[in-house]
Amino acid sequence: MNIYGFDSIAGLLDDTGYLFKLIANERGVVLFPHTTEHRDSAQPGIVYADESRGNALAAMVKPNLIEFRQHRDFSDQRVLNILGRILELQEFAFARNFAVTYQARVLIALKTTQGLNQADD
Repeated sequence: MNIYGFDSIAGLLDDTGYLFKLIANERGVVLFPHTTEHRDSAQPGIVYADESRGNALAAMVKPNLIEFRQHRDFSDQRVLNILGRILELQEFAFARNFAVTYQARVLIALKTTQGLNQADD
């Protein structure tokens, strides 16, 4: 799987409130700043277009969450398969415990360690 644009977001990962975008399919993942439109970030074989016309999913990434937008050509299982390949990339080690939503439905719940994200007694 190819990865494009990691250098454009790498510096953001140290911030607690980062936000960036990606497009992805089985060929790869393209990362870019949140100020860029998904449709303006194509790479060879990875194209997002409005109204499900492209061959790639669009997503927003923020701490603890990857939010994929609806695309009529991508089933939940296909999204999970692509996500699995993305999370195998060393550059995505930071996101391996994130929650993942698709079409505003939870595909993967936030993974926490004991005591994390729990209110103090």
